[in-house]
Amino acid sequence: MKIRINSILLTISFILLISCKQRALQQEEITAQELSKWKTLDKGKSTVKNDELIIEETKGSNGYFLISPKTYKGDFIINYKVKAMSESSVLITLFSASQKNDTDELILPENDASPEEFWQWRSNMKHYNLTFNNKSHGYKPFFFKNMSPHSRGFYQTLPDNITEVGKWYDVEIGKKGTHLWFKLNNNIVFNVEDCNPLNDGHLIFRISGTTGDKTILAKAAIKNIVISYQ
Repeated sequence: MKIRINSILLTISFILLISCKQRALQQEEITAQELSKWKTLDKGKSTVKNDELIIEETKGSNGYFLISPKTYKGDFIINYKVKAMSESSVLITLFSASQKNDTDELILPENDASPEEFWQWRSNMKHYNLTFNNKSHGYKPFFFKNMSPHSRGFYQTLPDNITEVGKWYDVEIGKKGTHLWFKLNNNIVFNVEDCNPLNDGHLIFRISGTTGDKTILAKAAIKNIVISYQ
């Protein structure tokens, strides 16, 4: 009887070990050169300098996008370093971004689309929006889940700005089950429970400057991107 119990316990332990291995996240390191080949949107340019990718708006831009060629499903952790290089640079990360019809492919507007058309595209896309360097736009850092132009799953904001121009910051964005978080220099900034999380989609980096009477183009550097995913 004792031998049988031991055998059952060994079998259970083996099953649990296999299950843990199946849940382990695989890692993907994205170099600056690889990042420079991501799909871009709107007017801008990118330059590889040593181990970093410098991205910047060009004249007539309403924001510059870098869009991952693949989707990331289930649990994931995104780590990278970022630095704003212009007083106007708003740093934005969109993730789990997909069309409302739940297809993996993103239908993108043309590069010469109007600001209103870009706004409609972003507003109609399902995604999480993390904006954390936006002093030049008169806002504080915020994090929200976009479901439609008129529906947000949650919206959180901070009372103060948390970044400065010209400094490197370590960013961590994570999603585990219904739990989402954002860390800056290893400090938790946003910590959210989403009971109905977005399960898959693209990763999008975006910078945006100021327009209107005083146009200042955005510029930033990104490096050391590591994505851990299922």
